[in-house]
Amino acid sequence: MTDINAVVSEVSKLRLRLDQAQLSYRDASLKSRREIVILKRLISRLSVACRGLDSELDHKLAELRSELEQHKDVSKLIPRLAIIERLVTRQANFTEKETQRLEQQIGQSGETLKRVHGLPAQLKRELRNLLGQPSETLAQTHKQVIRILELYERALKLMAVSSEAMVKKDSLDHDLQLQLTSELQRLITELDFDGEAGDKLLSIRNQLLIGATPQNLIELSLEVLRQVLDGTRQERRSSQQFLDSVNSDLATLQKTTNQSVGQSEAIYEHRSEMTSELADLATSIRQGLSEQKNLEHWRPTLTELTKELLVLAERNKALEKRERALIEQLGFNENKINNLFEQTQDFRRRLNDQERKMFLDNLTRVYNRAALNDRLEHEYRRWLRYQHPVCVAMIDIDHFKEINDSYGHLAGDKVLKIIARTIRQMLTDTDFIARFGDDEFMIILPDTNEEERNKCLSKIRETIAQLPFRFRDQNVSISVSIGATLFDGNDTPTDIIERTDKALFSAKSTGRNRMLWIS
Repeated sequence: MTDINAVVSEVSKLRLRLDQAQLSYRDASLKSRREIVILKRLISRLSVACRGLDSELDHKLAELRSELEQHKDVSKLIPRLAIIERLVTRQANFTEKETQRLEQQIGQSGETLKRVHGLPAQLKRELRNLLGQPSETLAQTHKQVIRILELYERALKLMAVSSEAMVKKDSLDHDLQLQLTSELQRLITELDFDGEAGDKLLSIRNQLLIGATPQNLIELSLEVLRQVLDGTRQERRSSQQFLDSVNSDLATLQKTTNQSVGQSEAIYEHRSEMTSELADLATSIRQGLSEQKNLEHWRPTLTELTKELLVLAERNKALEKRERALIEQLGFNENKINNLFEQTQDFRRRLNDQERKMFLDNLTRVYNRAALNDRLEHEYRRWLRYQHPVCVAMIDIDHFKEINDSYGHLAGDKVLKIIARTIRQMLTDTDFIARFGDDEFMIILPDTNEEERNKCLSKIRETIAQLPFRFRDQNVSISVSIGATLFDGNDTPTDIIERTDKALFSAKSTGRNRMLWIS
């Protein structure tokens, strides 16, 4: 009896534990289902919140949202979630870049608005406060955009009701006028048109050096555009005429060559037939001479064979005549090919000259900004691969505007040419120099140690300071300021240019005629 009670007691305990386990599993299952429901709801709401960012992402999220609403198993949606994850990552990278561009545009737009004449002090203070506030989130950036648009709207309304703005509505901003003048001069110096177009562009450049009124500046700008278009059209016509001539000659050569090949094959076949016939005749004659004892009886046959030989001789003469004509045709083709080769070589030389002129500054004869961008990109890629030291330095002529104002722009051009030549002579074959701006030069010193690059830049600065300039019977001393840096860390070519510009600004701010490094 005692054993039965013990068994009953153990069974009761086991049943109690089983009931508890079932309750725990049910609670865990309910909790898991609630979490899955919450997760589905969160994903659906996030997909709605992300709507409009990217059409492909919208489509994928809509499909996912539809399947979640149908209460499908989440585990079966893992591949689709992986695709959406990649799209979201791509969109995040794109959004980050666009946000950076937006922030840059805010800064540029703010600086542009600052230069507008006649803005009230209150608006300027609000603009300074707006630009001085860092934007840490995309929402703050959007607020800045909205705010700067509001400031622009206020500025436009103020300008619309300002009588001074109405009077000056047809005039150009002074800073923009100077910038346009400088850009036109740079464009003209980089163009190398011959003939009337080149003479007109040179005349326009001389007028720009002397100075032009706003109205005259617009007329000169339009004239430059006309000359550029005319010169480009002329170059295009010349190139098209050359290509048409080459195509026509090549078509003629192809036709005559095909004819010559056909004639050569026909002559070869005829000569083969004649050789076979001649061999047959020779065999017949040899057999006749060996078999016939009485040649008088064989004379008629020999006469017929002789006639056939004469016929073969005439046919051979005709073939020789065709061969002479074919040789003459081949000689004509050879001359035509030689002429085409000379034409293409001449055109290639012209293209090489144009390419060289395209990458050279017309005034200083050093490389221009386009060539600098190419070389800087090349050195950047080499630096990424080999991690060798690359020094980039910007050289600016101190008080260059005063030289132009005091002694004329021709004197300024002479200074630029002499300094450019001096710098180029002090560089090695692997170094690089280009004209970066009006009175700025940028040099690249690859694979140099600290001592070598410091010595090179210091020597450039000291040598230029000792150059003997003389204008209008006056001895003039000219110095340069230098800002330099090295590729480092996560630098890009844009970072390098900005850093050298900062270093140059610091060098000029601390007294000029000095060199300053920045990292």
